[in-house]
Amino acid sequence: MCLVSLGFREHTLISTHMEFVLIVTGAATASMLAQFIAPLQVLRLTYGEAPADAVSVALARHWGLLLFCIGVLLIYAAFHPVVRGPIVILAAVEKVGFVACVLGTSLRKRPVVAVLAAGDALMVVIYGLYLAGL
Repeated sequence: MCLVSLGFREHTLISTHMEFVLIVTGAATASMLAQFIAPLQVLRLTYGEAPADAVSVALARHWGLLLFCIGVLLIYAAFHPVVRGPIVILAAVEKVGFVACVLGTSLRKRPVVAVLAAGDALMVVIYGLYLAGL
């Protein structure tokens, strides 16, 4: 799939700065590697509590690693326009899922989580505008 087939038009406001956007949002997303390395500390800082059971810790680590991989792909896409469309779609789907999980639960009442969800929602809007060719 190429960007042209996604309705991409060269020289739009967002596409002009998309490399920078992808590097910044990719780095922010990749920072979740911290959750892979120190899941209990990151979960406590972010959500106000940390799980005690091994399964939850393993899933939190895995989630952190997956987010790191998506962040690295976004950074890669900044330098490789041929794969940019599919990678941006992948990241947008992940971010929409996170926003839905936050807004659909009591997590939306936690300030740090609400800020993270708002940031991901903003990224989805920017990615959507880019994919729409605006």
